[in-house]
Amino acid sequence: MSLDTTILIIAAVLSLPGGLFVATLLSQPRTRWLGLIGGVLGAALVALGLEFFTHAAGVTIDAVSWFFGAFLACSMGVAIGALLVNFFTSSSRGSDFNSLES
Repeated sequence: MSLDTTILIIAAVLSLPGGLFVATLLSQPRTRWLGLIGGVLGAALVALGLEFFTHAAGVTIDAVSWFFGAFLACSMGVAIGALLVNFFTSSSRGSDFNSLES
């Protein structure tokens, strides 16, 4: 395992607590657990995308910049994953929406 992969894994793991806190705030109470699962999947997909990009393009970058970039990208992946899960699970509208129309 290369140093880039190790730094990416450390950044992804360290981004989870803050990102999952934001995912809990973004999620509706009934879909909170699904939002957390979507956040973990979002961070994992972003980390895999970063790993694939660096190997495919042959990018070389210093360790500190790579850590901060991967940390911020994985944090955003958690938030985007939670938002996507909320979007797909809350497509039906409840009775509260109908009461506001009258």
